[in-house]
Amino acid sequence: MRTENATSKRFQSEEIVPASSVRRVVAFTHIGNVRTQNEDRYLIHEIDDDSCLLAVADGLGGETAGDVAAETAISALKQIRPPAENPREQLVTAVSAANKAIMRRVLDNMALVGMGTTVTAVLVNKREAHWVHVGDSRLYVLRNGDLTQITRDHTLVQFLLDEGEITPEEALSHHSKHVLEQCVGCRYCIPESGQLTLRNGDVLVLTTDGLHDHIDPEALKSILASRDPLRTQAKNLIEHTLSAGGKDNITIVLATIHED
Repeated sequence: MRTENATSKRFQSEEIVPASSVRRVVAFTHIGNVRTQNEDRYLIHEIDDDSCLLAVADGLGGETAGDVAAETAISALKQIRPPAENPREQLVTAVSAANKAIMRRVLDNMALVGMGTTVTAVLVNKREAHWVHVGDSRLYVLRNGDLTQITRDHTLVQFLLDEGEITPEEALSHHSKHVLEQCVGCRYCIPESGQLTLRNGDVLVLTTDGLHDHIDPEALKSILASRDPLRTQAKNLIEHTLSAGGKDNITIVLATIHED
């Protein structure tokens, strides 16, 4: 494994070459142009020679320790050991443990009421990807130039879209755009999970809403489908989002799958 890191007061990046079926992983997180604190967190965790765990978390609650909630979720995921018979169950169990830990902290200190986090994580074991998801961070897969969103946003706006109550155009500017149906740290946290089979050359893309809510879907696809190195793609996405205002923290994790 080779690791390269870069850190400043406003951004952090990491690039590794794992021993697993993941060929290369790049992560960038940036505080943005407006926020005074970065409450986003990411994870690149090599579990063993066959498995790599990737995650993003977007802390909620501002001054009430959103960063602590995000750290709690990431710490729980780090406890995952080499995959058992049901990796999805491992992921759900870890997120549920984080949910209970955050709720206990709030009960111990009522000043932390409102603290919570999103989490989107994917465990790559050879050519199988098992994922878990709560909130409005996202997992995409880029395959043969096509970008597919794997996770569903747990937001009021997504619910209204699913019910046909609003149009996609109305959703873009809806006043409840950022209202979550659930998060890690709330009473009714029911992690969603799934599995997909990866192919040669696939790219896994994990983002917080500070990125995907502030970039046109076609621009996102265009940058990811370019022939630029993975690190350049991630950097270009961050810069594109910053130029659009950078009103939120911005985090992205990109991972390419080995080509035989």
